[in-house]
Amino acid sequence: MMEDEGRSMTTTMGMVLLWVVTVAVGLGITLAGTIKLAASESWIEMFNGWSYPIWFMYSVAVLEVLGGLTLLIPRFATYAAGVLALIMAGAAFTVLTNTTDMVVMPSLVNLVGLAVVGFARRGVRWRTR
Repeated sequence: MMEDEGRSMTTTMGMVLLWVVTVAVGLGITLAGTIKLAASESWIEMFNGWSYPIWFMYSVAVLEVLGGLTLLIPRFATYAAGVLALIMAGAAFTVLTNTTDMVVMPSLVNLVGLAVVGFARRGVRWRTR
């Protein structure tokens, strides 16, 4: 009986931790995308400096907003984490290969968080009944 109670508590704590990571990563990425969609002058300058067209900034922004929000839906979280991981890998590559005031750590932290969420939610995917 005690063993079942301990397992239940561990499962509950794990789910709470998973939601904390999911919300932190999802909202952080959604906020970053929202700032890009607002056409912040600093983001426009950065994308221009990296030789990326402005339409690419808006594409990334839309994917970040939609992906960050979709990350909060367990059934679709694995897919959203995959798309966002590609974006974060691209962001890390861009920061590492260009002269910029940005640091690579936020992209890498997001990548780790996305890997955790994507892996943890892998069994809760879209399925028809």
